[in-house]
Amino acid sequence: MKVGSKIRERRKSLGLTMRQLAQRVGVSYLTIHRVEMDKLSPSVALLSSIAEHLGQSIMEFFDQGRLTVVRAEAARIIKSGKLKLRLLVPKGLIGEGISVSAGESQKGEIVSKHRHRGFELTYIIKGKHIFRYGSEDYELGGGDLIYFDGRTPHSVTALEPIQFISVYFREKA
Repeated sequence: MKVGSKIRERRKSLGLTMRQLAQRVGVSYLTIHRVEMDKLSPSVALLSSIAEHLGQSIMEFFDQGRLTVVRAEAARIIKSGKLKLRLLVPKGLIGEGISVSAGESQKGEIVSKHRHRGFELTYIIKGKHIFRYGSEDYELGGGDLIYFDGRTPHSVTALEPIQFISVYFREKA
């Protein structure tokens, strides 16, 4: 069974119309129609969003035992101030609520104090930064790894340019 047919089958099992799915995903009805008819091969980002709104892993659209390749040009890039993130594994590719990103930043505050539902695991490739977790400061550098609960307020200040890989595990609502 092709990807489009599997999407259509899942959508119908949930009682959704193509228009409803398109609205939830943020694309046109025609885009969903073309994907379901296998006339449009969706990007990893679009397929990830469709999978998330259908409540399943992106891998469930593919036959078991197949290899999945995410090409560099398909990875979404997010820039915010001094921080640049490349979404390597969008939510739904590995499992619901899991994403992996590669990041790099300039010196200075790169993530202001915030909190969120879920957990993060970050491996620092190079550079030094201060990770503030609650009221405690941790100086981290190349080769260090940190795993934490995002419900505790946290922030990051780069002491020099840094590179890292982060895995985010979203907690179910």
